Amino acid sequence: INAEYMGLKDVRVLERLRTLTMKIIQQERNGEIAPQRLFLKNLTKMMVEVNKHEVYQPCLEEPFLKDSSDYYRLEAANYFAVSTTPDYIRKVFKRLDEERDRVERCLDETTKIKIENVIKQEMINIYVQQLIEKENSGCLSMLNDWRIEELRLLYECVKLIDNVQAMVNVVKDYLLQNGLKLVTDPEANQQPMNIIDGVLDLREKYTQLLNQAFYNHIEEGRRHIDKLAETSINKTFEDIVNRNHRFPEYLSLYIDSKLRKGKTQLRDEEYDLVFDKVLLLFRYLKEKDVFEKYYKSHLAKRLLGQKCSSEEAERAFIGKLKTEYGHQFTSKLEGMFQDMKISQDTMTSYKNRMQVNSEKTHCDITVQVLTTTYWPIPKTANVKLPMEVDETSRHFMRYYLNAHSGRKLNYQLNLGNADLRMYAGKQYEINVSTHQMVILMLFNKADNLSFTHITEETNIQPSDLKRALFSLCHAPKTHSPILLKQDAGKEIEDHSRFVFNQDFKSKFVKVKISQIIQKETDDEAKETRGKVDEDRKWQLDAVIVRVMKSRKTIEHSMLLGEVMKMVANRFTPTAEDIKKRIESLIEREYMERSRDSRSKYNYLA
Repeated sequence: INAEYMGLKDVRVLERLRTLTMKIIQQERNGEIAPQRLFLKNLTKMMVEVNKHEVYQPCLEEPFLKDSSDYYRLEAANYFAVSTTPDYIRKVFKRLDEERDRVERCLDETTKIKIENVIKQEMINIYVQQLIEKENSGCLSMLNDWRIEELRLLYECVKLIDNVQAMVNVVKDYLLQNGLKLVTDPEANQQPMNIIDGVLDLREKYTQLLNQAFYNHIEEGRRHIDKLAETSINKTFEDIVNRNHRFPEYLSLYIDSKLRKGKTQLRDEEYDLVFDKVLLLFRYLKEKDVFEKYYKSHLAKRLLGQKCSSEEAERAFIGKLKTEYGHQFTSKLEGMFQDMKISQDTMTSYKNRMQVNSEKTHCDITVQVLTTTYWPIPKTANVKLPMEVDETSRHFMRYYLNAHSGRKLNYQLNLGNADLRMYAGKQYEINVSTHQMVILMLFNKADNLSFTHITEETNIQPSDLKRALFSLCHAPKTHSPILLKQDAGKEIEDHSRFVFNQDFKSKFVKVKISQIIQKETDDEAKETRGKVDEDRKWQLDAVIVRVMKSRKTIEHSMLLGEVMKMVANRFTPTAEDIKKRIESLIEREYMERSRDSRSKYNYLA
C-alpha cells in the first residue's frame, strides 16, 4: 500500500481529510462531543504505518500544527485582553493538557512536543512580558498582596519557555526597593534592632517564596530550588545589607542584645535558631572585619560586666563563626574567654596567699588580667583612686608582677565596677562603675563639689565624667538620685555643682546604678573606621608578602586577583587599596618592580 494508491496525493482528498480532521479537533476544543474521534485515530494509525515522514507528517501533522497555530494565536489575543494573568495562565495550562491528551488518544506521540511548542509560542512567548507586567494581576500585584500560589503559577509558566529571568528581575527589583527602604530610612537607623529584625523577617519571607514558588521539582520530599532565582535573591540581600555602612555594627548590637542578660535575652532553646539567622546575614557582609571589631567590643563589655546570659551560648556562637571562617577570625575572641578563666585562677591563688600570710587590705578586690592583643582596650588617663582602693590595687600588682616577671600591668578603671555601702537614713548597698565609685567617695569629705573640682580630684576624662554624673543624678522608678545637681538645666557645665542626696530612698536595699549608654558618636565611628582601615593595611601587607614569597615573581593582575581572593572572607579591598600597599612594600624593600616589565614584581628576600 502506498500514498498514491490511497489517493492521498489527490489535493481534493487531502483537503477533505484536513477539513474533517480540524472539524473533529475544533469540536473537542470547543467542549463539544466529537463522534468521529475514532476516525482520526484510525487515520493516524494508517498514515504512520504507510510512512510517517512522507504521509503522516505532511498530510496530517503539518496542517494540524498550522491550523492550531492560527487558532491559538486568535484565542490568545482575545482571552488575554479580558483575563487576569493567573486566569490566562490557567487557560494555557488547560490547553496544554488537552492537546497532550489528544495526541495520546488520536495522534502520533512525536506530535506532542510540536503542539506544545505551538502553544508556548502563540500563548506564552508573545505575551510573557505583558503577563508579568499586567496591571492589577501581574507579578508586582502578586508580590504586593503576597499571593504565593499565583506566583508559583507564573513561575511554572515562564519556566516552560526558559525565561525565568524575566520574572526574577521583577522579584529582585521589588525586594531591593523594600530592602533599601528598610535599611536606609533615617528614622529606622535610630532603632538598629528594628533594622535587623526587619531584614531577618524579609529574608524569612523570601525563603518561603523560594521554597513555595521557585522550586523545580520535589525529590524524596525535598524541594529543589531554582538556582537562578536563589542566586538572584541572595545577591539582592547582599546589596541590601551592604548599602548601610553601619550594618555590621547593627548586627553585632543585635546579637549582643540576645546574649546579654535582660529583657531581650533568649531562652536556651532559641539560641541555635537565632544564631543561624544572624550567620545568614553575616555571610552577606562584605566588611566582616568591621563586624568583628564591634563584636569584640560588645563581647568585652558582656564579659567584664558579667552580663553574659550564657557562657555556653557565647562559645556556641563563636564556634559557628569559627566553622564558617576559620580559627583566624575567632582566635582573639577565644583568647578573651581564656583570659577570664586564667583570671579566676589568678584571683583564687592571690586570695589563698593572703589567707596563708594573714594579709589584709582596705577592701576586697577582683581583677581580670586582660591580654592587650585580645581585648579592645582604649587608652585612658590615669584616674586618681581613693587612698584605700589605691593601696589595695598596688598590693595585687606587686603579687602579680612577682609571679610573672617581665610583664606590665595597667589598670583600665573605665571597665570596672564597685560595690559600696552608703548610709542615707538607712544603709544601702550600691553597685556603681569604678568612675562613679571614685566620684562618690569624694563626698565622704565634702558635701558640695563642682564639676571642675571633681575633674581635678579624679583626673577622669570630662566626657566620661559627665556620663558618670548623669547616671548618679538620674532618678528611675526604683530609687531617687544619689547626687543632686544644684544649677538649673540638664546640661552639665564646668560651673555645675553637686551635693549628696541625704533624702535618698530606694525600694530595694541593693541598688544598681544603671550606666547611661551613649550611642557611638560620629567621631567615635570615624575612630573605629580608622582602626579598621589601619588593620586592613597590615592584613594586605601580610597577604601580599605571603604571595610574593611563594611566587617570587608575579604579574600585577595576578597579584591583585590572589590578594582579593585571600582577604575576601574578611573585607573587599579595591584595586587602588592593594596598589597603595604594593607601593609601600616597594618603598620598604619587601619587593621590587621587575626590570623586564613594569607590570611584574619580584620578591626581595
